[in-house]
Amino acid sequence: MQEVFLFSFLLAAYILSCTEPPPPSLNSKDRDLMDSLFREEVAITETILDSLCNANFDSVVQSAVDSILQVRRKEIERQLQRIRREEVQKLETN
Repeated sequence: MQEVFLFSFLLAAYILSCTEPPPPSLNSKDRDLMDSLFREEVAITETILDSLCNANFDSVVQSAVDSILQVRRKEIERQLQRIRREEVQKLETN
């Protein structure tokens, strides 16, 4: 379901980006109707996106934490290697 929604959104964005917008031809009543329909769709979409965010939050945070830890461990290992090299150089010079 999520992939279908994303695909539909991307397809619509692609199609709309390749065409020029039509000149405005709506009267006030039509604009009010479109506005209310848009607001309803935004509310529905917002609810769906919020639930997807809540459902995926823990896994996304865990993935980010794992990535940060991996980078930090590599940094620590590089620092330890540098310190070991410096210690060996000190011993060799003495």
